[in-house]
This record gives sequence, structure tokens and C-alpha cells, in this order.
Amino acid sequence: MSTQPMHLNPNFLYIPYILTLTTLAQSMKYSLLPLIRKAMNDIEKLKTLITTKSWWDTIDPLAVNVTGVLCAKYPELIANRILHWAESDNFWLVRTAILFQLKYKDKTDIQLLGRIILKNSGTKEFFINKAIGWALREYSKTDMAWVKAFIGGNRLHPLSVREGGKYI
Repeated sequence: MSTQPMHLNPNFLYIPYILTLTTLAQSMKYSLLPLIRKAMNDIEKLKTLITTKSWWDTIDPLAVNVTGVLCAKYPELIANRILHWAESDNFWLVRTAILFQLKYKDKTDIQLLGRIILKNSGTKEFFINKAIGWALREYSKTDMAWVKAFIGGNRLHPLSVREGGKYI
């Protein structure tokens, strides 16, 4: 039996409750990500959070700290979900697919990163182009030569190039 109060016990969390808490947390500048991560045992619940509570300040932590952790633990989610998200009409799912490897450093699958970026490089959507640049900039801290070659060898939006090339 858990000694945590019911409102803090991850076994009692469900999507509407998480959404309400996330909204409150944003206004209080308090991170609920560790609690949400414990509650996430289903990628479809995560997809609901991403598509329901859609703004960069919610999506980015969910992409990096929840989706990234889940995909590292369950790599089959990449083929089963992330590649589909990368082609979604919902640009927050696309942004999540671009950013989920952000903290992987030398464990980043660069073929996957490149594939997802190139699938979405023709968009004019600010949040996608910014995410592409952010992913490239972050990975340039690990492999600057790869990022430089990728930016030089592909047609990317100027925002993605500017953001991705900041450390090159």
C-alpha cells in the first residue's frame, strides 16, 4: 500500500487530472514531469497529452523528458509510434518526434534524426523549423562534423540552419 496521499500517487493519475495539474504547474513554474513520467505506461496516454495540452512549454518537456525516456527504455516505440508521429498532421507530434532524442548525445540515432528532419524540412511551420534547429544545435555538441555536413548537404529552412549552426 502506498504511503503517498492519493493525489500524489501515480497509480491514481489520469489524463484530465494530469492536464489540470500541468496547467496549474505552468502558472506556478513547478515541474510535474517526474510524477507524470511515473504515471506514463502507455504511449497513447502520452499522445493524448501532447495533442491536448499543446504549446511548446508543455510539449518540449514531454518530448525530451518523457517520450525520450520511454523510447530509450522501449526502442520498439520508435518504429511503432515515433515514425508515424514524424509524418503526422499534428505539428506537436512532429515536434516531439524531432526532439525526443535531444538528451541522447552519443546514443543519438543520427540516421533516424536525419530521416525525421528531412521528412519535415519543407515546412514553413515555425515550431517545426525551430525544433529541427534545436535538435541539430544540441547534437552539434556531440558531433559537430556530422551536423555541419548535414546542414551543408541538405535544404533546410533558414531558421533551422541558423539555430542548428550556432555552435559550428
